[in-house]
Amino acid sequence: MLRLLGAVLLTGGAGALGFGAAARLNRRVHMLRLFTEALERMERELSFRLTSIPELFALLADHLSPPVGTFFARCRGSLFRLGEERLEDLWQNALVESDLELEPEEQQILETLGGILGRYDSEGQTQALALAREQLEQCLEAAVSERARMGKVYGALGLAAGAFLVIVLL
Repeated sequence: MLRLLGAVLLTGGAGALGFGAAARLNRRVHMLRLFTEALERMERELSFRLTSIPELFALLADHLSPPVGTFFARCRGSLFRLGEERLEDLWQNALVESDLELEPEEQQILETLGGILGRYDSEGQTQALALAREQLEQCLEAAVSERARMGKVYGALGLAAGAFLVIVLL
């Protein structure tokens, strides 16, 4: 009975690791979709309404689900330090503090964007947002294809590894 329980626990644990890796792929796709939507909205707000950065951060924080909404809430919440620190630094601190689970390339795109926001005129910021959005959309396409290709593989590998451990240890 104890061996059977151990076998079930080993198989379940290894399966959970595999399904956890597949879930990470789903979260990354979701996160990239939210960021591309956020950048598109920022682009529209800056080009048509000339919305200020604090108002823009508040709008996105209220309308986006976590963790992307939380990221913009952190940006908005740190704006009181704007005289002491640059907006670029506040943006990068919020990127580091937020649990975004982005790949280094995606993180770099957002860091670069943070260096442009608040520094240039509306047209320059809009162009930077459009470029960052296009780059993130390419990353999103790659993440969707990776999820389709590897999502089920991770789950199957986890269960197979658990079964293999059971066979070896029994």
